[in-house]
Amino acid sequence: MNKIFKIFLALFTCLLVLSACGKKKAEDTNQTISGPKPSLSDALNTSGISLEKYQQIKYTDQQLHGGSSYKKVVSLLGNPSKTTNTTLTNNAQAKQYTWQMGGNAQLQYIFVIVYKDKVLSKGYQQNTAAKIVKKAKIDKIAKNTSFSDVQATLGSPLSQQEADGMSFMTYQYDNSHAYNLTFKDKKLSEKQSVSLNTNN
Repeated sequence: MNKIFKIFLALFTCLLVLSACGKKKAEDTNQTISGPKPSLSDALNTSGISLEKYQQIKYTDQQLHGGSSYKKVVSLLGNPSKTTNTTLTNNAQAKQYTWQMGGNAQLQYIFVIVYKDKVLSKGYQQNTAAKIVKKAKIDKIAKNTSFSDVQATLGSPLSQQEADGMSFMTYQYDNSHAYNLTFKDKKLSEKQSVSLNTNN
């Protein structure tokens, strides 16, 4: 469990680096923008990919049982835009496949990380920071709140990564700050405020 936990944390670190990019279109203000809760279904639809297809991508468990194969993911999403090698913390080699969305899409990309032809993790990065969540609303989310209840309250996050036993979401609350939420077994275990690099 500890080894897998560390692997997923390492993968999440990569996701956070990516989620801090692409913000230079945001306005030069720290004012919180109120708006309707963003829908992942709507965001996916702008990319020509249905929520049903995204949900069909299954990640393997911690013993590498089950989970979608790379071939299955390609059958759902088509060929990836980019393939990169990823070294896990146990020095095992995995591949990250990224599907870049079109310029008018609300999603910037969808990705999966594949190890031994099993989807180890999946996630996405939204293309816009227009729907910023009020900080006070995130502050009210209590420890041990379920993954689904957080999404129901706050809407789809700026970025998300899921894996067996571990899930992560990032919610932006002003022009340059966000909360990273960590879930263990679908329960909120940690909430950390971070600064985003808006100059990239």
